[in-house]
Amino acid sequence: MRKTPINQIVLEGPDLSGKTTLYNLLHKRSGYAWNIQDRSSLSMVVYARLYGRDDYFHVESLKSELSNLNNVIVLLLPSWDVIARRFQTRGDELQNFSSLKRVYDLFAEAAAEFESYPNVMTIRSEIDDKMVDHIIQDLSARFEGKKYHEYATTFMTAASCSDNLEKIGLHLTHYDSGTFDDVSEEMLEYEKEAIYYQTIREKLLSKISDELMGKNEYSREETHESRRFIYSDQSCLSLCHFSLRNEFLYGEFYLRSSNTKETLRYDMNFLKSLTQDVFSKLSEFSEIKMCKMVLKIGSSHILLSK
Repeated sequence: MRKTPINQIVLEGPDLSGKTTLYNLLHKRSGYAWNIQDRSSLSMVVYARLYGRDDYFHVESLKSELSNLNNVIVLLLPSWDVIARRFQTRGDELQNFSSLKRVYDLFAEAAAEFESYPNVMTIRSEIDDKMVDHIIQDLSARFEGKKYHEYATTFMTAASCSDNLEKIGLHLTHYDSGTFDDVSEEMLEYEKEAIYYQTIREKLLSKISDELMGKNEYSREETHESRRFIYSDQSCLSLCHFSLRNEFLYGEFYLRSSNTKETLRYDMNFLKSLTQDVFSKLSEFSEIKMCKMVLKIGSSHILLSK
């Protein structure tokens, strides 16, 4: 089993856009598969702008939410005529007609700014059973069902949303129970990186073996739960750190820089293969039921061809 789970789904949009209806239907029709939240930092940005407050920290909070590629924002933005009709029928405890239109326009501006992000879904139609089924299928396929290295396109799409084609601090969490069925041996032979990958693999696996045998500055034999199973370097793939705790193998990876268009998919495939090797090696000492891989990239960017 492998999975890139959704951390949380945030429902956003103006008042009377259908968030409560979608909240209830998503839970019911998915069998409570996800953690669903009503509003988050995007609403804080909109209402700060509505009341003329400084929105800097709310924008930074929103960027942080979107930098976690396991998060999804579903932005509901049906036509203004739909919102106006609902207001005429139901009213609203907090808004009058004028303020509601201003909020709607601010969410429309936010949609124009953020809907191209890979983890933002903008829904402009009214919510019905067919639309809910579509959303559930899209969430499952686009955010949970792909091979690990295929999420490189998610990083690339995020980078493409900036004028300078760069995003800082994107990260993604992925799980594998030990199948590693998405590792591509062919991708490991990528000409530009094959030797680089092999060098990292040999250094890390030798480091683990040395620590287990006591070949370190302390002449101390480490156990399979050592904190010292680490590779670090100043190159793009800067850090790989593995820890085994309570039948859970944690792999943390830091790329200081990544060309998301050209090489990231190969790097991610290599990291999955490397995790498979460490899983196999440490399984000699303890049963491992699950791997958790956390990838963070300092600079995710797209390099334009000259």
